[in-house]
Amino acid sequence: MLTTLAAPAFAKTWYIEDGDITVKASDTGNDVTQKDKTTYGDKDTIITNRKEDASSNTVTIETNDKNDKVEVTLKDVNIDTSSRKKAAVSVTGEGDTNIKLDGDNALKSDIYRSGIYGSGSGSLTISGGENDSLTAQGGSGANGISSSGSLTISGGTVTANGDDGGRGISSSGSVTISGGSTVTANGGSGTISGGDGIWSGGGVTISGGSTVTANGGNGGSLVGGDGIRSGGGLTVSDGTVTAKGGNGDSKDGYGGDGIRSGGVVTISGNTVNAAGGYGGKVGGYGICSFDRVAISGGTVEAAGGNGSTGGGSGIYSSVIDLSGSLELTAKAGSPTGKALLQNGRELDLDTIKDKLDPGAKVTATDANGKTKQVSIPRPVEPEESSSSSDGGSATPSAPAFSLPGLTVTDKSGAVIDSISTQSGNTLTVCVGRLTASFRISLAALRQLRAEGIETITFQTILCSTTLSVDELLAMGGEDAEVVLTHHIRSSTLTVGGKAV
Repeated sequence: MLTTLAAPAFAKTWYIEDGDITVKASDTGNDVTQKDKTTYGDKDTIITNRKEDASSNTVTIETNDKNDKVEVTLKDVNIDTSSRKKAAVSVTGEGDTNIKLDGDNALKSDIYRSGIYGSGSGSLTISGGENDSLTAQGGSGANGISSSGSLTISGGTVTANGDDGGRGISSSGSVTISGGSTVTANGGSGTISGGDGIWSGGGVTISGGSTVTANGGNGGSLVGGDGIRSGGGLTVSDGTVTAKGGNGDSKDGYGGDGIRSGGVVTISGNTVNAAGGYGGKVGGYGICSFDRVAISGGTVEAAGGNGSTGGGSGIYSSVIDLSGSLELTAKAGSPTGKALLQNGRELDLDTIKDKLDPGAKVTATDANGKTKQVSIPRPVEPEESSSSSDGGSATPSAPAFSLPGLTVTDKSGAVIDSISTQSGNTLTVCVGRLTASFRISLAALRQLRAEGIETITFQTILCSTTLSVDELLAMGGEDAEVVLTHHIRSSTLTVGGKAV
């Protein structure tokens, strides 16, 4: 028989040892039922344990309607339902659920049941502070945390473990990890296939200084699980990510991928380390995208796994877009793997130089250990003070190449040092700046031409321009000045103050 208690709206603590708890959204707060008694309009529902020992009772959260919202605090909760064929925490319905962590919480479920099981289409958020944690353990064949809708982890330390091929974290929608969270997701090893560390049908976003470790489980007879597998894209903007594919241990096995995405993989900051697993037949990819991989910043390591007949590629995609100030190390798995496999071919590092910023470095190591590298030097550091903001000293100084009428200036117009060398009939003037101007009078050009100089090449960090002395001489009079200005990757030329 169901008994209803008309209780005032106030924060209440519910002890899990007293029985299963159901929390249902209502217009006035949470309606909480335990042992056939319901309290209506609870404003701050806190669930905890009286003792440290695990309880076999469950928590069910219901948000039946799309606009329903439930917020529940788990405070030092310890639940183990491995004897009851139920999930420790179940979330149902179309509304939004926020599970707040307070202290250390542990959830363990029975066979084929996730530690937290979200069966509805609503969003699930797990939030906490620096000292709050959750460990969610799925039963055999189940995931650590499951959500049929979107899943957000914001703050706290969350560990999710799948078992016997189960995934660590599984969401049919998107997975968002932010707010400085520390997340560890381990796929379970399976007799056939390993579980993924993180699986998302929608897309994965990692930001806010979060630290994510995702490990695919080992596969006994078929394939290792992926560290992170996304049906949508993967975006890392401010976080530290370690993703490792599981091993495919049998002679016909395939290693799992460190990161595998059906959409665009975008990495713009911090640190990403992705490694494919070993395959008894073929190793896994470090990073794999069936759309595009775009890396524009941060420190990234991508290593293909080794195999007996084929190694995995460090990065595999139809388009690999490398730009900005990234530092990338890509390593091919042995044998036959590729470091940077773009559209079926190894990426030519010479083709990306113009897209790299100062300080960028890309290193590719093939399956035989041979290494190729392209790097862009940083600007010259300023010496003593002054107005130049793009490196070096703005203090006037004599050019290293001494010829009246030839100078190099910074963007403020101050004369700066340059290095000039002659090779055959070409004079090359180099300066370690992003922005600088090469200035020479036509009178000085005539003197150079008389000395056999036919072309002048001006080089800054990211730009190089070659000019014909004869063509310049044909453009102006005795007193005209030629000014060639480089700004990052672009150049402009004026003769006698007129653009050419």
